[in-house]
Amino acid sequence: MLKNKWFLAGMSITAFIFGLAAIGCQSTPSVTVKYTEPARLNMSGINKIAVDSDNASAVSYISGRLTGTGKYTLATDAELREWKQWWTENEDLLKLAEYQKGAVEISPVGLVKAYTDNAARANSTYEGKALKISGTVTEIGQSGEQFFVRLGAGSDSVDVYFRPSERQKIESVNKGQQVTIFGDCNGFKRPNMADTAEILRILGAGQHVNVIEATFPVELKDYPGNIDAVISMSTTSSVNNDSHTEQVAVTDNNGNYLKTAEGKNVYRDVTVYDRSVSVSVSYSVVKTPDSVSIGQGEKTATSPKSSNRDPSQLPAVSDLAARTINEPLGQIAAEMVPTSRSLSIKLEKSDSKDKAVKTAISEAQKLVKANKYADAAAAYGKIYAEYQDFASGYNEAVLTEVTQGTEAGIASMEALAKSTNNAKARDMLREMQTRNEANQKAAEQLAQ
Repeated sequence: MLKNKWFLAGMSITAFIFGLAAIGCQSTPSVTVKYTEPARLNMSGINKIAVDSDNASAVSYISGRLTGTGKYTLATDAELREWKQWWTENEDLLKLAEYQKGAVEISPVGLVKAYTDNAARANSTYEGKALKISGTVTEIGQSGEQFFVRLGAGSDSVDVYFRPSERQKIESVNKGQQVTIFGDCNGFKRPNMADTAEILRILGAGQHVNVIEATFPVELKDYPGNIDAVISMSTTSSVNNDSHTEQVAVTDNNGNYLKTAEGKNVYRDVTVYDRSVSVSVSYSVVKTPDSVSIGQGEKTATSPKSSNRDPSQLPAVSDLAARTINEPLGQIAAEMVPTSRSLSIKLEKSDSKDKAVKTAISEAQKLVKANKYADAAAAYGKIYAEYQDFASGYNEAVLTEVTQGTEAGIASMEALAKSTNNAKARDMLREMQTRNEANQKAAEQLAQ
């Protein structure tokens, strides 16, 4: 009888110890903080967008993400066709205009002086680079399909060789006329690009700085529509078929495993066929009407591997591609529109030995697990105010961000960091500030 009493007493003590452990050692829950990540591309000043792709799923996905922001509207098919026609007619001029925008402006005298002072340094600085040069035409001529002029006089002159496409424009140029040209610097050479007597006869045999592939300033026709930007996408997929061998136990017609004389299972080799699909989506975003590139790139994803002993039972390539394409499309969408993100934050565990604190924290944790975050924040705040328990103050600030927004969370965490000078509070404060900056930038992008 006495033994049983000791056993019951032991059980009571054990239960008491585990009860304390339950109060003080409960695992701390996690909560989800949401914020908005800004887009990487600068889409300011853009409202109406055309989405062009060889894949209907890509158009639908990106269109949905764009219109879901509430900022962007989509161009109609007719408007997209109108832009495509304009682009086709002006594509070469648009590329040339882009080339001319990047040209380095320099006078004939300045370019010649650079080569006269130090030819090696001038070649390093200018050779192969696009230049913009203005000067007076002193010589002009043609040899076959090669058109050329000399800008400037004497030793301070530059020999310019034009693209054949500039024929109509160069035929209207006269000696003594002031012109502006764009072209690639080809260094300090004799004027014999085509090695013909006609060029030498007109320009002479002396050395001059040469500019090749020259063009006159581009004159673009205005884009007639109201599309602000065009997103072009193309998709490709590749199939990865493979196979491997597995050993399987052999059974009879009744499902019983066949055994060897030693009683071991009998195995046989079985070929298993594998299939996966890799999907790549390349994209570019250009502004209209000058078609300045905002951004471009390529995103790729590979489907999980599917396996089957019967190759005819493997998923169709089109099905695997359809399941996989949303991953690269999501990455592309994030380049262009702000994206909602979720971050799991683990609440801080208290190291308090006070039974009352442990009991109060246990009740606060129950509120968290019940998703009653506002009540939990108030409970943790009460614990911190009464007992100065750091973990409770930390958790109150985190839950304040969850329920009232990042700015409110920052104010709460900042007060905690100042009063406690705790490194964890300072670290979380910086994280909150980073999220808040992301939220503000994303909001600005949608307001532009």
